[in-house]
This record gives sequence, C-alpha cells and structure tokens, in this order.
Amino acid sequence: MTTTKNPWNQLSNVDINGEQAILATEDVELIKKYTSTKHYKNLKDDIYRLQLGFCPQQFVGDIQNADIIVLSKNPGYTPEFKTLYDHDKNYQKTLLNNLQLKGNLYFHAFDLDTNEFGYWAKKFKVWFDDVDNLQDLKEKLPWFSKHVALAEYFPYYSTKYDDKLNDFISKEGYFPTQKFLFNLIRERVLDDNDPVIIIITRSYNKWYDAIPQLKEYKNCYETSNPSNPSLKPENLLKVKRYSAKKEVEKVLEDSLKKLEHK
Repeated sequence: MTTTKNPWNQLSNVDINGEQAILATEDVELIKKYTSTKHYKNLKDDIYRLQLGFCPQQFVGDIQNADIIVLSKNPGYTPEFKTLYDHDKNYQKTLLNNLQLKGNLYFHAFDLDTNEFGYWAKKFKVWFDDVDNLQDLKEKLPWFSKHVALAEYFPYYSTKYDDKLNDFISKEGYFPTQKFLFNLIRERVLDDNDPVIIIITRSYNKWYDAIPQLKEYKNCYETSNPSNPSLKPENLLKVKRYSAKKEVEKVLEDSLKKLEHK
C-alpha cells in the first residue's frame, strides 16, 4: 500500500553500551547517538532506559487495512515480558512479521496474556458487553485482526517513556522507522476512499506534530485522559474536544454485525 520503503526489512544486531540490541539498520546511527548522550549515560532510574534486546513493536495488527488505528507512545517493558518473550519463538516471529508487513498480520496484543487481562486487554474489553474474562476477549481475535491495529510513536521498549527523548528527536529529527509509520498513517488519512478511524491515547501533540493532517481529520479522536487512557466510547473526544461516543459506538456496532453474520 505505502510507497515508502519499509526500514524494518533490514535489521541489525549491534552492541549498545555492552548489550546486544535488535534495531532497524536505518535507526542504528541515531540510537547510538542517543544512548551516548550525557543524559542517557547518567540515567539513575532504569525505568527510562531503552530495552533494545527484543524485536521492536511499532505496530500490532494490519496497520495498512484496519478500520481503527489506536495510537500510543511506545511499547512497555516489564521483567515478566522478558521471560515470556524469551520462551516464545512464535511470538518473536509474529513481531518480526508485523514489522515487515508479511504473512498473517493478526492482532497479537493479547498473545502474552495468560490468566488475566494485560494492558491492552484491559483497554479493549470495555468495547464489549459479553466479555467477562480473558478467554472471552481472545475469542474476538478474528474481529480485532480484521478491524483494529495499534501503532507506537516510538518503536523501542522502555518501562516508562523518557521525555528527554523528545528533545533529542527535536534536535536530530525523527528516526527512519518513525518516518515510515507517519507516512503510512498520513497516506491513509489523505485517502478520501479510506474512512479509517484514528484514536490517539497518549502524546497528542507529538502525533499532531508528526502528522499535522490529523488535526483536521474528521475521523480523529482523543482519549479524555492521557495519563490513564480509556477506550470507552464516552471517553473519546474529537480533536476539538467534543464527545465522539455516538460515532465510535456506530463503528463498533457495524463491524460486530459483520462478524455475527459470517
């Protein structure tokens, strides 16, 4: 779909401050530069440190065709994630396929959830009246895979996003992988025949800076509280901050009807 070359088609395993990192080759120079800054080297709290030893996760699902794209900040990291990731080769392959837009681009945001709702499962379960447990939600994966995608402003993991990274990006420019994603979303937003719904959950202004067209896009919505974003339709607002409850509920209702009639 996009005419922009996908930088995720070429990955590099490189040494970053004594640890092996999995990076898009085109991102290597900027990652090395950022992790060599005085600020980064003097980080006292590891929650802001980039966790680069994993296949990145810039998007989940079919980002090129999903009816709804949910925009966030960057993929979160926990020690539990590391354990699950290290023991699941299929999940690692799924991440790579998604980055390279190859194969079965299914919605894998719940794959590492076992008994309880994970971060995104908690967010999305509010869309359904008949979801009481994780298994109920996972039964709707065919619907998610067809209709929903996630995208991260920055594709590399950390426990918390370091706002100083924004200063670095302002000075050095966007990472090539960021440019790729922004162009992909921009193309969809500018396509008059593509009524994609965009929901921004965090870093509103950063997304608007990266894709200015979102400010005027009629199908762009924001969550009402970026500190604790809720995807409940009543908590979604148009860019001009009026309620989008009716519009979002209609999209969900129409797509769920299609699923029921299959």
